[in-house]
Amino acid sequence: MNEKITIGDYTVTVLRDGSSYMPPSFYPGADFSQFPGLLGENGVYEIRLGAHLVQGPAGTFLIDAGAGELAIPFPAELAGENSPAYLARAGNLPAALAEAGVAPEDITAVLITHLHLDHVGWIVKDGEPFFPNAVVYYGAEDRALLAGDEPTRAIMDAAERAGILRTYGTEDLPGVRVMPVPGHTPGHVVIELASGGRRLWFTGDLLQLPGQLTDRDIHFLTDVDRDLATAARARLFAQAKEQGIVIAAAHLDNPSFRLIAPGDSWVDARTVTGTLPA
Repeated sequence: MNEKITIGDYTVTVLRDGSSYMPPSFYPGADFSQFPGLLGENGVYEIRLGAHLVQGPAGTFLIDAGAGELAIPFPAELAGENSPAYLARAGNLPAALAEAGVAPEDITAVLITHLHLDHVGWIVKDGEPFFPNAVVYYGAEDRALLAGDEPTRAIMDAAERAGILRTYGTEDLPGVRVMPVPGHTPGHVVIELASGGRRLWFTGDLLQLPGQLTDRDIHFLTDVDRDLATAARARLFAQAKEQGIVIAAAHLDNPSFRLIAPGDSWVDARTVTGTLPA
């Protein structure tokens, strides 16, 4: 069952494409003993790969585009006795869309938080746009990342040939605001959805581990600028806490939609009506 939340006149649905099984070493500075239950018996942290479906006055659009049909073996040099066979497996996004009652041709826009493979995987399939009626928006500063990323470069090159790419600053979606938040990547953005007095932030990979709410020393392996990412988290968390803004991170679930309680802890946004009390 796809998780959902209502933000004013919009419905936001979590679409699961697959999972990635992250070794603790991928989170520099994290002490997993402080977060019981995050690591499975296989010694890794399972995260969701996927996208968010948004339906409302601005039409039907996606935040990110999943990982595509993907099967990456677990690195032998990191494997232990109980390690999983795969670092990442995905390919379920079309089925998740169908479960939500949406066809690929219903999608009119795809807003990419950053150009990593697990966020752009379904933009094209077999060299053609998978969402035939969608315009794909992205942060121009991230294009330089593609020099060393063959799969993502191939996807973006095919999308460019198809004429579906636009950089941020050209989008016009009611209730949607794109905020440049570099750190994880140079062109990383946080996307705000506002309607009916409620606000939600799609934070992409700015937030990777729940403990980053209070621990500024936790980073992610591929952060290009840890200091920028840390400062952005502190700034945005303070605003989200004060203003009762829902946070929807790309890879966090249980819960997938979060609010920051007065004591600096996470609460499930779906259990809270309106904003948190002061």
